[in-house]
Amino acid sequence: MENYILDRLRADSINLLNHSDNQESIKHPGLRGRFRELLINDILIPWLPPYVSCGTGTIIDSRNMKRKFTQDDIILFDKSLTPPVLYSRNSEEGIFLHNSVLARIEVKSTVTKQYLKNFCISSLELSKFKFATWPKCSVNFITPFNLIFSYKSDSNNEDENFELKRFINVMKEVGIEPLSGIVPMICIAGRGLWKLGERDGTRIWQRLNSNKPEDHISWFVGCVSNACFEQHLLRQGRETSKSLECGIGTYISGNNYLDIDINAL
Repeated sequence: MENYILDRLRADSINLLNHSDNQESIKHPGLRGRFRELLINDILIPWLPPYVSCGTGTIIDSRNMKRKFTQDDIILFDKSLTPPVLYSRNSEEGIFLHNSVLARIEVKSTVTKQYLKNFCISSLELSKFKFATWPKCSVNFITPFNLIFSYKSDSNNEDENFELKRFINVMKEVGIEPLSGIVPMICIAGRGLWKLGERDGTRIWQRLNSNKPEDHISWFVGCVSNACFEQHLLRQGRETSKSLECGIGTYISGNNYLDIDINAL
């Protein structure tokens, strides 16, 4: 039972990859992509807080700010904050109010540079959204996290940090500071998992010290789970240091990351 949680996550991740491979036989690219999004839903939902659900659609803020890209693959929203405006009671598609959105995950079968650019543009747009707050509220809430999940890459470059280097360059192209936290994590199964961490009070990019795709997915799920629990507490004005509410990532945490100097990439 020592590694039960991690072994469970790894088994689910391998199953996810096998199901994803099965989707290759589907000729309709839109349907194939949607099925792969649903597969990510399935592996995330068991580890999310009971008040957090997955949806798909678009996010709006208190000013109805216009966006160039208005379709978000997976939206993780907190039902205890504001209700979603769903198309029907049985639908997961609809409009999601910025106050309730904790994170959005863009899912891609194969990641490309152009996809990364579109993702960064939409992430920058979302970072400018404003929360609807009570008149006397003075808290500076953290905007939703923007995350990438991809099953494959279009690149054959064998540099273990190539995907991060490419992504850092794209972020700079569209005007995102790589350490800003607008995009704190990217996962490309089989290529790597990179996330923003902290060392001596300074933000730094880190890579999971594993080349196994099931590990990349497992720690991705753990990080997303932790983030949802933490953001729920913060948006309710509570302190994480005074609560037992925590994500599944706390059960698989450890010194599993390698620090990366992005200026040396």
